[in-house]
Amino acid sequence: MANLSKKPNRLVHEKSPYLLQHAHNPVDWFPWGTEAFEKAKKEDKIILLSIGYSTCHWCHVMERESFEDDSTAEVLNRDFVCIKLDREERPDIDKIYMDALHAMGTQGGWPLNMFLTPTKEPILGGTYFPPENRYGKRSFKEVLRLVSEAWKNQREELVTAAGDLTQYLRDNETRPNEGKLPAKEIIEKNFERYLQVYDKEFFGFKTNSVNKFPPSMALSFLTEFYLLKKDPRALEMAFNTAYAMKSGGIYDQVGGGICRYATDHEWLVPHFEKMLYDNSLYVEALSLLYKATGETFFMGAIREIVTYIQRDMTLDSGGIASAEDADSEGEEGKFYIWNHKEFHSLVPSEEIQGFWNVTEEGNFEHLNILNVYWKGKNPYVDGISFKPEFLKQLGEAKEKLLKERNERVRPLRDDKVLTSWNCLWIRALLSAYEVSGENEYLNDGKKIYQFIGNQLVGADGSILRRFREGEAKFFGTLPDYTEFIWVSMKLFQLDGDIEAYQKGKKSLDYVFSNFESTVGPFYESYHGNEDLIVRTIEGYDGVEPSGNSTILHLFYLLHSFGYKNKNLEKKANSIFAYFLPELTQNSLSYPSMISAFQKFQYPSKEVLVVYKDKDPEEVGSIRKKLAALKDPNVVWLVVEESKAKSLGEELELLTGRGAGSGILYYVCRNFSCELPKDNWEETLTLIQQ
Repeated sequence: MANLSKKPNRLVHEKSPYLLQHAHNPVDWFPWGTEAFEKAKKEDKIILLSIGYSTCHWCHVMERESFEDDSTAEVLNRDFVCIKLDREERPDIDKIYMDALHAMGTQGGWPLNMFLTPTKEPILGGTYFPPENRYGKRSFKEVLRLVSEAWKNQREELVTAAGDLTQYLRDNETRPNEGKLPAKEIIEKNFERYLQVYDKEFFGFKTNSVNKFPPSMALSFLTEFYLLKKDPRALEMAFNTAYAMKSGGIYDQVGGGICRYATDHEWLVPHFEKMLYDNSLYVEALSLLYKATGETFFMGAIREIVTYIQRDMTLDSGGIASAEDADSEGEEGKFYIWNHKEFHSLVPSEEIQGFWNVTEEGNFEHLNILNVYWKGKNPYVDGISFKPEFLKQLGEAKEKLLKERNERVRPLRDDKVLTSWNCLWIRALLSAYEVSGENEYLNDGKKIYQFIGNQLVGADGSILRRFREGEAKFFGTLPDYTEFIWVSMKLFQLDGDIEAYQKGKKSLDYVFSNFESTVGPFYESYHGNEDLIVRTIEGYDGVEPSGNSTILHLFYLLHSFGYKNKNLEKKANSIFAYFLPELTQNSLSYPSMISAFQKFQYPSKEVLVVYKDKDPEEVGSIRKKLAALKDPNVVWLVVEESKAKSLGEELELLTGRGAGSGILYYVCRNFSCELPKDNWEETLTLIQQ
């Protein structure tokens, strides 16, 4: 953390909370930009590019050990030009150098420390380097010495190798696309892969030997797979995993919200940082599960997470903060854990203590991470039931604990607003609205959408990525665009918001003009972004859906509306064909993309309702009925007659459709429509055929 007693460096003028943490280091840090690269060229020095983010635990550790150390800073300032980068502000840059690290055969992570030529080409990299030789790693000072000597004595070899690696990265992004589509069977194979890695004891998926990350996009895929194929094993995996995540230590039992990941397979000990994207995707998965099952446990979890975001993450500006740190007072998790004596003084109930497994011995360094034990149970088979009086007692206990916890020193909140993450949260709110009908969720989503539209979206449809302290900055990446367009179209669908449709359409046109590649998918970065050595293409659904995955879902929705401007089905097939190797061999890493592929493999059902002179409440009621439909391949739209006529030239589904004497329901399959009905009951019968 920044030592304010020391002289500030250039980072003091930045807005990123992560860069500001380093603003009083003795290292002569530069932000990413022309000044640093010109200095490196002029002085013929290697660049140290150090990438992290504000809630990164090992970033804090390396700062304390190395970047706050005067002797290490002396070496860095003498022999290198040092750049600090917030990966959340510039994921486009982070992606290039993380790909380079992987190409070097090194496992990725943060902090990412990469040595570059003065022309930004990668030479050598790693993640955390200790101050002394340990963990099987060379010390940071030793690494600095070796790199510096190699630059003096083996310059030509380093430059050649860096150039070769850069060319490899470029070639890898623009591999040929033969146009061959994945087989429909990959959906079933993907499901079978989840069966293979499913943890029947603690739920979730064992995809590595140590950690469990929230697999929310996988849960959404499995729930939709169940709704389409009616295989109860898919629903069981999704149901039990969502339950385990909510019941484990990875979930904040007192204040709501899920943490970044569990450090064990039992979901007990989390890495305590909380990220907006994790909570957004979890709410979306919970909403889908609630739609599929009607299980009130999931709706309860949704309400808790929404309350947490409203209470702790909503900013006065109108946006939502990005994350909360794992550490407080220099200790990870200190804000969240309880000793038995303190807990007992607040909540003496043995029933509540037993429910949350609070003991004198504790379960984490003699302290207690609150969690609900479920080993040996199968909630999907056995059901989830709590007596009303116990839930009342539990709620009262949470209130007491939350009040007490609020007196503690809070973890740092990263209060920058990121476009794609805020739009993911809008997505979550709209999903919750669809399944609950609670207008509060819709209204919250609309407020955040208005903030994003006002502060980060240009009149030409261009989008910036980050807003903080009145400043909007950095070219938006593909996910910033696709997530904004997605929520624009969902607001058009759920609320009849024509203005949102027009904004989304303008940004979509911008994507076609500035992000489209010649090999099928879309680039991560805007074509005019000249400070990148490579324009990357991403399909991997990591901590959030890739931009290419979200645009596929968007294409399905707009294709079902009959969007006339582009052949969206053809464009979608080109993206699927490009990612054929990944979807065939490594589909578990592409859950959102394979969900989109699944939708395209089934006949679509389009339901259009055209009305005139109707009460807004009646129209809202119709939308809620349509939103409650469980078939993932039903795409619906409710439009006032005059607006239907005005959009008929753009959306084929609306062309020539009227409201009759007041309201008409059109049910179509692949745009072949039945005769319109004038009542909901007959329409529902047609939809369900």
